Amino acid sequence: MKRWLFLIVPVVLLFGAVLWVSREQPAPVVPIPENATDILNDHRFTEPEDWTTRELSVDEGGTVRIGIGSQFAPSAVVVFFPGYSAPLNIYYESFTRLMDEGYAVVGIDWPSQGGSSRPLDNPQKIHATSLDPHVAAGQSAIRAAREAYPDLPVFVVGLSMGAQLGTRVLASADGESVTAAALITPAYGLYGDRPNAVEEAMLGMLQGMGLGERYAPGTTDWSYDLQAHNLEASDCSHPNARTRLWYSWMVADPTLRVGGLTNDFLVAMLESGNTAASVETLGRLSLPVWMPLAENDTFVDNAKSEAACAALSNCEGKVYAEARHCLFEEADDFYHPFMNDLITFLEHHTPEA
Repeated sequence: MKRWLFLIVPVVLLFGAVLWVSREQPAPVVPIPENATDILNDHRFTEPEDWTTRELSVDEGGTVRIGIGSQFAPSAVVVFFPGYSAPLNIYYESFTRLMDEGYAVVGIDWPSQGGSSRPLDNPQKIHATSLDPHVAAGQSAIRAAREAYPDLPVFVVGLSMGAQLGTRVLASADGESVTAAALITPAYGLYGDRPNAVEEAMLGMLQGMGLGERYAPGTTDWSYDLQAHNLEASDCSHPNARTRLWYSWMVADPTLRVGGLTNDFLVAMLESGNTAASVETLGRLSLPVWMPLAENDTFVDNAKSEAACAALSNCEGKVYAEARHCLFEEADDFYHPFMNDLITFLEHHTPEA
């Protein structure tokens, strides 16, 4: 009997420790300032002219919101894949710039975020057991772009998780006719080579215990960030007006709010990143790729991105010194050079009319 106790007690303690670490915590209670949405009145961040949205149905992915906009007689169409947790709304400034430069824009909100459907009773949880439906949603966005602008070249511009998923989309049949792609700070792997072996084992245990729909450790429902609002600190970008956009939009439209990701989603995103950066996937991409990285990125593993760019047959990389992960939300000293470079890349690959 004692021998069995020596075996059982450590197992019970281990399960107890896992349950303790994985317990869900309430979101911090943070008062929302009265001026939380003032930044949305800045003309730079308002919805582009002629911008419309509609829904697409995706197999096993529910419905996804897409946005479409263009000025008169665009020369090409940019299919935009946003990053993790980010609604299309926070990119309005960049969409307007692209449209002013003569490009139509078709953007997508990924399943479980933005204006797309949420699969769980708690709509703030970013959840999926596989990112294959996300890839299907990206393929649908490309088809929608071709339907809306049948005679125009198609570009893909993806950020972070959007660049990871964009890589997989480009490797599919729907990506074969894409002219060129900008894969920006792609999330092929997480910063710091996370998760480590212990964390991976714990994630596997949580899934095996049926706790995949719980928030991943350390994440909660949405709450307001006063440091971002007060422009004191942000891992995403150097504090500036764009830093406030994510929080401001979620105050203005609570249906856009997302908290953290679930255990299932974290595993699915890691698996998808490995698939995107695999030799098999990258070997299918022969189109021109521009891959800008941020030197001070603390979200994704730049080394994996650099290795992926080197493995591609036609990839140009660039590292923005001192920049942080969210280049579309960076301060002017980083944002404007980055956007100018993006436009230059698109112009270089836009066929003459």
